[in-house]
Amino acid sequence: MIARRVLSTEDVVRATKGILLNGDMGITFSGVTTDSRNVEPGFLFFALKGKRFDGHEFIKEAIASGVKGAVVERMPDYLRWDDLPRDVSIILVKDTLYALGELARYVRSLDSYKVIAITGSCGKTTTKEMTYQILSKFYKCGKNEANFNNLIGVPMTILAQDRDKDWVILEIATNSPGEIARLTEITNPDLGAITCVYAAHLEGLKSLEGVLEEKTSLFAKMKEDGTIVYFYDQENLRERAKNFPQTKISFGFEKGADLWIERFEEVEEGAKISLVWSEKKREVFAKLKGRHQVLNLSASIAIALGTGLEFEEVCEKLPEIEEFYSRLKVIKTENLVVLDDTYNANLGSMAVALEYLENFPKGDFRKVAILGDMKELGEFAKSAHQSIGELAGKVADFAIFVGEHAQDYRAGFGKGDCLTFETTEALLEALKQGKIDLSRCVVLVKGSRAMGMERVVLALLEGGR
Repeated sequence: MIARRVLSTEDVVRATKGILLNGDMGITFSGVTTDSRNVEPGFLFFALKGKRFDGHEFIKEAIASGVKGAVVERMPDYLRWDDLPRDVSIILVKDTLYALGELARYVRSLDSYKVIAITGSCGKTTTKEMTYQILSKFYKCGKNEANFNNLIGVPMTILAQDRDKDWVILEIATNSPGEIARLTEITNPDLGAITCVYAAHLEGLKSLEGVLEEKTSLFAKMKEDGTIVYFYDQENLRERAKNFPQTKISFGFEKGADLWIERFEEVEEGAKISLVWSEKKREVFAKLKGRHQVLNLSASIAIALGTGLEFEEVCEKLPEIEEFYSRLKVIKTENLVVLDDTYNANLGSMAVALEYLENFPKGDFRKVAILGDMKELGEFAKSAHQSIGELAGKVADFAIFVGEHAQDYRAGFGKGDCLTFETTEALLEALKQGKIDLSRCVVLVKGSRAMGMERVVLALLEGGR
């Protein structure tokens, strides 16, 4: 990702509290990049360190490609001072990732637009996209693309924004303590939203309480005169929200939520939804399917109300909202329906997907769940997989479990009809050989990204060939 933003060396040194080792304060940059392969002449290069790469090894190549500056933690041994052009600024900082955030924080302080930060264990990307669609009917808006929601993607999104926006909508994510707080420092949100809190990323966050603490650090670090939006139906989140001073807006299916989903009905084209807000009731239509998507939409409506829009004017725009960003894809053939939800998985999103399978009209088809491992659960992995297996046993007529926790899924599933495979490759081979008949089935396929479950979807649609 690149960000086009005119900055001077002096701006960067001031923002990052860095030390200028080469060049001069008057040198300007036309943009910022963190990838030496994606460089434009005149850009500033941040030499970031990752698990599999170190940007310091590519400073020479970046300079050869035309960058006018680099932010570094050290000078690599291969780079001689005599090799550095005098018109290239080299800025030394303690931590380049932190410095990138500080530069974005500085730029954010210069711009007048307001920021919405959205986090949660699941639904945050869809909520961001729906919020963007709604608000774009009334304001000039920006957002982070795809899932650029981490300590690199969010700062780069801030750096890339045009100054004439009214609102910038940011999804922010975490897998270890402190990331949400840091992203909140960088973005300084005017409105913060938490879609839900489930046990996810437990290797880093350790427990559901750890997840709750991490997610609500968004509210804790926000400005006190801002607005917070949260899922009312989760008691732990509802109770925690009471501790914060900001204006509060809740959403949910339970009566008591500020924006209450009184009921909804799925129809062929989408969903008819009855919404209640401040004693006002509206029957609305939206082109989306599933309880989880109705909930995501209600979060987006609550956010829109938090920007100062009126309930009636928001409701009038809902039929125009497209469900163009839905990770759960319904693929139908003559003898098979595949519910492709292979993007990723945690406890919350697994439960939502199984609920979707439960409510999906099957006719005379069987309902099947093909579930791969959920990653980053640490010491809770065994119990988490057992609980999802138990839930699958209540929903599916047949199940296939894949991965090192396949037996844990099976233990929860009970005595129902199921198969287990140690690897995705083993399941693919069984499908290729025609050993599993899934004709006339509605098949949910889901698992963590590392499991590569999208290959299972492809094999099903190709008939195992």
